[in-house]
Amino acid sequence: MRKILTVLFMVVIAGCASMNTPSSSLIDSVPVVKVGESKDVPKDHIVFIPANTEFPIEFSVKGSIFNHDISSKVMTSFKQDMYLYKYWASLDGKNWVNSHKLMNVELSGGFDKSGAKVEVKLNLVE
Repeated sequence: MRKILTVLFMVVIAGCASMNTPSSSLIDSVPVVKVGESKDVPKDHIVFIPANTEFPIEFSVKGSIFNHDISSKVMTSFKQDMYLYKYWASLDGKNWVNSHKLMNVELSGGFDKSGAKVEVKLNLVE
């Protein structure tokens, strides 16, 4: 029983350690990969999306209620630089916050006589 409690304690401590906000020097120690690069990407990396650089977003509709799963890609861009690392985000590559504290994601959808509409809103948290 003591061994089980020790292992459980170590797992909890390791989990809490991974919740620490990355330091401002993260960008100096983890490879930065620009969105759309075709070279091999290391497992641990920062995704950099420069302002006004188009990148694809893939939308898909799946489920047992549909006859077919479908997907579509659309191109978009951000108004400012964005760095993404695991579940962290930064506008300058130095100051990291949980991505949900930087960006607010709103999903909505519904059906009417014209069909279905799904909307995704992504705003900077103010």
